[in-house]
Parts: sequence; structure tokens; C-alpha cells
Amino acid sequence: MSTDEPSKLSTPLVADSAPTVNLVARRDGEQDLRIRCRHVVTLLGSREGCKVQLRHEHVAPVHVAIVNNGKQVTAVDLLTNHPAKLNSLKMEHEHLTDGDRLTVGPWVFSVEVGNPSQGGDADTHPFDLEPTPKLVALEHIESGRVLQPNRDVCIIGRRRGCDIVISESDVSRAHALLVNYFEYPAIVDLLTSNGTLVNGEAVHFAVLKDKDVLTIGESQFRVRLIGSSVGAKPGTNGKAASPGPIELVAEAAGSDLIDIHKTESSQRWRVAESVEKLQKVARKE
Repeated sequence: MSTDEPSKLSTPLVADSAPTVNLVARRDGEQDLRIRCRHVVTLLGSREGCKVQLRHEHVAPVHVAIVNNGKQVTAVDLLTNHPAKLNSLKMEHEHLTDGDRLTVGPWVFSVEVGNPSQGGDADTHPFDLEPTPKLVALEHIESGRVLQPNRDVCIIGRRRGCDIVISESDVSRAHALLVNYFEYPAIVDLLTSNGTLVNGEAVHFAVLKDKDVLTIGESQFRVRLIGSSVGAKPGTNGKAASPGPIELVAEAAGSDLIDIHKTESSQRWRVAESVEKLQKVARKE
């Protein structure tokens, strides 16, 4: 087991106001190994570049992601053939608490989740962005369909069971994560060979801003941060302007876009009923 992490693949450090997270590996006859998870996303797997590199036939190249969104800590199994376990139960998408046991292949880690560092400012975050958006949506540029994530960590990839499935050969089974950090959306590439692009540039981690173009394989999505002051027009005294219309109308209510090409049956991402619905949500306050 290795805990090396090349700096070029690191996600940002969590703020002082975020919970602290350690993984503790018990070793017979030796001192326990305590691994500090100080970044927004910590990856466990057999591939070089993972924070915790575990070489075993039952460990996938990128097996588990631990995401610290500044308020709580989530562990996600990345749709592996030998799923991770939390407290001896098969794990998919779980919030971690102090004292939990995380099993990946033959390794068992004790989870330590602590309170934020004393003196940390609860309002600070490491991103210089506009005020928190009320609603985050992705517009599939080719079809014009609008997708709204409904949980803090969403998997994008080729494998059935991803929150959004892209059925293309150059898209990895689990390709990227759309994460929430202090209520801002960010994309994390899962050490893929073909990469994840934001505005045409390959990224490992990027905070997403309004109108950014996210490219995975041949599929492109336009980021929409509805109801924030992003794009506020001059003369509004810093107040957010009403969100402009999304150019391409979403599909009718009740339809889902899960697999970009096949439309599979997951309910984790709902197609917005209409552009007007997005605008009404943004104007509520």
C-alpha cells in the first residue's frame, strides 16, 4: 500500500472550517498507519496517482472517492466489480461518520472524522467565485436537454449505473465526478487516459462557472448556475439579474436523460420540466 500523491493530480486542500478526515490502517505487529485526507477529493485504487494506492486483483484502478464538501464527508464506490464496504455492508454512496470501517479489497480502514480546526472561519472557502448559485444545471449542447443533479457527488462515465452515462468508447467506465464543495460545483477527472476538458483545456480538478463548456468524450455540456450574480448586468447594484433563457428548450416533463445516447432508466438525474421552472426557482427569494 502506497500513499503517494503527485501534486499535479491533487485537488485543493479543504478549508479550516471543513471536517477533518483520517483513514487508519491496522497493521499486525506494527504501528497503525494514519492517512490524512486533507484534500477535497481523496482517491483510493490501484492506479498510480491515487492518494492511497492499493495493489490487489480485487481493487479497481480508481475504486473509492472520499469527498469532503466542507460540511460533510461522503464515500462513493466507483461502480467496481468488487464493491467497497462500509461497516461490513456493500457501499454505494454513503456519508462517513467517526468510527466507521471502510473495506477496500483486503484492506480495512478505521475512519476518523473530526470537528473543524479551532479558529477556522466557517464562511471561508478556497474559491474566488460569485455568490452561491441557487440551482446548478448542465445543458447537453447537442440535444439541448437540461439536467439537474440532485446529490452532492455524481458519477459521470460509460458504465451503467453512473448518474450520467455516456456510451462512448473513449469515455472511462467511471470517468469524472461532479462534486459539491461549499455549494459550488466542481469537476474531478478520475485519472482517465482521455481526460476531462473545461473550455477546451484538460483538467484534473476545476471549479465550474456559469457558461463553462464541459467536454467528456464527444459529449459537451454547458454549465448553468441559475440565480447567482454571475452575469449580473451593469446597474443592478451588485444584485443578481434574472437568469436569461436557456437557448435550447428541455424535453417534456416526465422524461429522463441518463444515457446520453440510450436514455437508460436511472432516476438520479431529472430533466428540467421547462426553462420557466428553472427561472421560478431562481426568483423565489
